[in-house]
Amino acid sequence: MPKKPDNTKRWFLFCEPCAFKKIIKADDPADAGLVEIPQAKIPGGVPVLDPKTKKAKDKPDLSRMKKFKCPQCGRGVMIKKLPEVYEKAYKEIDEEKRKKEQELEKQRRIEDGKPYVRNPEEEFKK
Repeated sequence: MPKKPDNTKRWFLFCEPCAFKKIIKADDPADAGLVEIPQAKIPGGVPVLDPKTKKAKDKPDLSRMKKFKCPQCGRGVMIKKLPEVYEKAYKEIDEEKRKKEQELEKQRRIEDGKPYVRNPEEEFKK
């Protein structure tokens, strides 16, 4: 059965103060074993009066990028999606690996179909 291409996402972690770089392969960066730094929510703005109900309505909070601790120095670092150039290069590398694995699997299947030849000399060497 052929393997499906790897669709997991890659994330780029770069810490400027200590120059630590790492490409993380995970669907969500929080699943990569990094420690997340909790952050306060940013208010969406001034509450607005709803004309129908005559009550104040809060605007939704603004979203923030998650922040993680640098594995080397412990400072806060933002994780970004891997740039397209690198993403394409990694896809090509993954495709090459998949093709090599398929070829090895074909070779194993061919060799498995051959009858086993017992060599008694090898048993005595052990």
